[in-house]
Amino acid sequence: MLELQSKFLSKFNLIFISFLVIYSVLGIYLLKYYQYDPISRDLISIMSIGEIYASGNFNYAINGYWGPMFSWMLTPFLIYKSTPQFALYSTKILALIIGFFTIVGVRFLSYRFEIGENIRVALLFSSIFIILYFALRFNPVDLLLACFLIYYLYFIFNPNYYQQWYSGMICGLLGALAFLTKSFALPFFIIHFILFNRLHYLENLEVKRGVLKNLFMGFVIFFIISGFWSGIISEKYNYLTFGTSDKYNFDENGPVQQQMGSPIWHGFLKPSNEMAVSAWEDPTYLSLLSWSPLDSWINFNYELSVIQNNIMKTLGFLNELTIVSLLILLSYFILLIRPFNKLISSDIMIIYPLLTIILYIAIYIPIFVEFRYFFIVYFLLILMGGYLLQQLFNHQFFTRIRKYTLLCLFIISLLFIPTTSLIQDINSGEGVYELANTINSQYNIHGNIASNNGYMASMFLTYLWKSHYYGTATTLNNWSSMSDSQLENNLTAYNIDYYLVWGNSNNNSLVLSKYKEITGGKINGLKIYSIKEKQ
Repeated sequence: MLELQSKFLSKFNLIFISFLVIYSVLGIYLLKYYQYDPISRDLISIMSIGEIYASGNFNYAINGYWGPMFSWMLTPFLIYKSTPQFALYSTKILALIIGFFTIVGVRFLSYRFEIGENIRVALLFSSIFIILYFALRFNPVDLLLACFLIYYLYFIFNPNYYQQWYSGMICGLLGALAFLTKSFALPFFIIHFILFNRLHYLENLEVKRGVLKNLFMGFVIFFIISGFWSGIISEKYNYLTFGTSDKYNFDENGPVQQQMGSPIWHGFLKPSNEMAVSAWEDPTYLSLLSWSPLDSWINFNYELSVIQNNIMKTLGFLNELTIVSLLILLSYFILLIRPFNKLISSDIMIIYPLLTIILYIAIYIPIFVEFRYFFIVYFLLILMGGYLLQQLFNHQFFTRIRKYTLLCLFIISLLFIPTTSLIQDINSGEGVYELANTINSQYNIHGNIASNNGYMASMFLTYLWKSHYYGTATTLNNWSSMSDSQLENNLTAYNIDYYLVWGNSNNNSLVLSKYKEITGGKINGLKIYSIKEKQ
């Protein structure tokens, strides 16, 4: 019997190894098509910070808005070769490596759910394409956060958590690594870790000491690491902070500031330091209107509307993963309120993932939500779906054919968005990359850059030229262009070397006629004015 079991497990181990090989081969193959995507102001800033770390200038690299972990992981690549082109390529390589360990983590976490090996294999197969989609099409920082949290959940979901003296310490370490990735993880880990230790405490009243010991040791490790980083950034900004992104995002979405938008969209802004690509490299220094929902009933009602809108957006994002996401959640709620239903073998793995998802989403919705913020939620939903299928398959109604039909439909629903996106969006971002190389080889542009609009493309070009981007010539007055006098004053005040004009706009043509247009109209949809060269 033991020999048969060993062969059975060995068979599925070999299948999983083959999945890792498939992921690696597909990742390497797709890399050439996605090495320039996505063009993101966030990712450009994080790569630039990695380059600053690689240069050894830690004073400029230390940043309270962007978690340092991904930049730290990128730094060894950039010490070897520090160019924007190599940073782009290295970022994708690193994203694929993170994805590799995420697949391994998903397999570990799947064993916390009552799932048969056939269902587990099917889910892990679908995770290959889902993780490739996340790694190649989105900011990899969010995948890194999900990776750390997956391993954290593997340990905290362990029914024997209290018996292992090291469990709390590992949870604290993984929570700290998640915090160093994104400061969002700080409130999530603290609340989640306390809550789940409390649940373990209630489930195992005879082993209170083991639970309390793990809770204490976990927080010791977490606060030593997170406190060290918090002390560094607090010293830089001269006030106590665990990270500045939460406050910035909250203020940016305030009732007045939200109408104006981020300061980066309005007028020229000096980069946050002399090595930074743009002012977005450290939004901590950007001036925003502070507000509080408790200041007035208008503000309170506004916050309620923000929460309501974010809840609707989040439901849409969950449904974007698979059309049955909401059905999975609804089924878990039904199972939770019907604890004696025959489909339930244990309440624990219904409560654990459901509480985790609710807490994770609840921390985000008062401020702002995006699809990529919920990667860890998507992985939990996949495993929860597998658990529900297993419970259904235990019923006599489901014959072998019905089981495989339902399982195939679920896997197809998981694969639809990732596979179609990876096929349709091939070579995304390559056009801007080639444009940057063409312009640089012919005109050798560098220095201080500004533009009439096209913030994202202009920032990407500037990054590839190893220059500094000062933003767009727009005003707060209905997002209109600067007047001729305003533009001329700003070009001089900010010592702009080149001004990019996207499209066929005639705005400010009078003032721009004073400067040399260096491309001679050779680039469709783009003119470049050398501000230091008069006509």
